[in-house]
Amino acid sequence: MNIRSRFVVAVLLACSSAMAGSLDDIKLSCGQRASINAGKHWLEQCVENVFGAPIHPALQTIAPGTGLGLGIGVSRAWRRGELEIIPSGVVVASADRSSLLRGDLTLAFPAVSLGRRIADAPDGVHEHGTSRLALDVDAWDIDAKASISFRARRIEAQRQAFYGESTFSTLSGLAYYHQRETSFGLTANDPITPWAETGVAVDESAPHITGANMGTVPPLDQRYHESSAPGIEYQPRFMRYEPYLHLRFTHLGHDFRFTDLKLRYAFYHDLDTSRYSFQQFSATSETEYQLRIPSVGTASHRSALKNFLCPEMRGAHHCSLGTLSVLDSLTVAQIGKGSVVPFYLQPTLGGATVDGSDTLRGFVDFRFRGPDRMFFQTEYRHAIWGPVGLISFYDVGRVAQTVSDLSFVHLRHDFGLGLTISATNRVVIRAYVAFGSGEPIRPNAKFGAGI
Repeated sequence: MNIRSRFVVAVLLACSSAMAGSLDDIKLSCGQRASINAGKHWLEQCVENVFGAPIHPALQTIAPGTGLGLGIGVSRAWRRGELEIIPSGVVVASADRSSLLRGDLTLAFPAVSLGRRIADAPDGVHEHGTSRLALDVDAWDIDAKASISFRARRIEAQRQAFYGESTFSTLSGLAYYHQRETSFGLTANDPITPWAETGVAVDESAPHITGANMGTVPPLDQRYHESSAPGIEYQPRFMRYEPYLHLRFTHLGHDFRFTDLKLRYAFYHDLDTSRYSFQQFSATSETEYQLRIPSVGTASHRSALKNFLCPEMRGAHHCSLGTLSVLDSLTVAQIGKGSVVPFYLQPTLGGATVDGSDTLRGFVDFRFRGPDRMFFQTEYRHAIWGPVGLISFYDVGRVAQTVSDLSFVHLRHDFGLGLTISATNRVVIRAYVAFGSGEPIRPNAKFGAGI
């Protein structure tokens, strides 16, 4: 038996016991309990069991423009005393021969956090009522673990779109390129307070860009050159160092809301030359408002219409009209003299970003790009039936070549409607149609959370 065969056997043996129970759960929820007359809960349980199993099918948009990727995902968690070990991975491929291989290993352990301690007098006796700020390690706080995550990724995207830099690019500027990238990295994260965590991410990546022939559309290297598409002629290896601060604020009153603020400052270092080295500051704030009202009686005592418009929440004292989410995002590049930001590392607007986040959904993927970007998004989400939800949205933003060009003029915007399917608190499928962009209306669908 060769090494590859031994590895496969070892993986199957490691997961066999977990898979046996998971398959039984899937048969029960998706087969024996499946009935429209039985309500929505069997479908919720079926979707969660399928996509939450240790070995599960993977449906994922590998990168914008590559179509649906199909494959297998693996996720497992073990606990050894105070240490949690969480390996995961995914292998997917699409019909256009794009592919993604990703592996992660997370080690979670008690956090080192800031807290208040009773101060001691010089003689060792407690001074009652006096406290001091100190570092603390709480091995029992399972909801606030520190972690170190190791990752490796290999992506092959056969067709990526480029329309030129700036918010004034046109559809006629379309050209395609092929992107291949291999990266390795780690992230160290520590929740220093119940509402704040800090950490640093370090990655080494090796991108490779070539022109892609797509019928009558010319490849990137024939339509553009280095001055109009920086980085087209040469792609160096990069090291990225990114310290960050993540803040969370929760209000638990009647108007429940949750604010998530992420501040990051990344250093991109060109390992081969200094031409493509730059720094990037990004700030993202997302606030969610849970729209809930008092509920009279249980769901069985209300009409089907009322239950559809305002599904019952836990405890039956309130029902939910949905969730309103407001997102603000700013990305600014700091570029040294003689340096440029490669086009494939510039933030984009239109469709989804390279990491799968939705932006201006009324435009095609990667429609606008530039070193600097500001983006605002309002989204309303409402559960329809089981894992199926309705979304409506309004997106607005623009890109710029310099931060001084970022302003509230020449903004691009759109609005629209869509549907989502969720499993284990994650959206696995989202489909939408957007209007108001001034460009052709295109229904769009995305799978998973991108790369």
